[in-house]
Amino acid sequence: MSLQVIDLTTVSQELAYLASDADLVILEGMGRGIETNLYARFKCDSLKIGMVKHPEVAQFLGGRLYDCVFKYNEASS
Repeated sequence: MSLQVIDLTTVSQELAYLASDADLVILEGMGRGIETNLYARFKCDSLKIGMVKHPEVAQFLGGRLYDCVFKYNEASS
């Protein structure tokens, strides 16, 4: 089974280079935006968006099943 996550520590050097001047990163989906990267910090602004689909994640976040999560972070300085 393949999980729908993005491990940002394993992106290629080419992708990292091409994205180095981005103004905004958007991660969408429960696996990509919440479970694996909710607390990821970037050198540009970021927006994580997802719907909570697992009871354990809802409990961890202090929310309910099927809540939508939107987390915006300004660029790290």
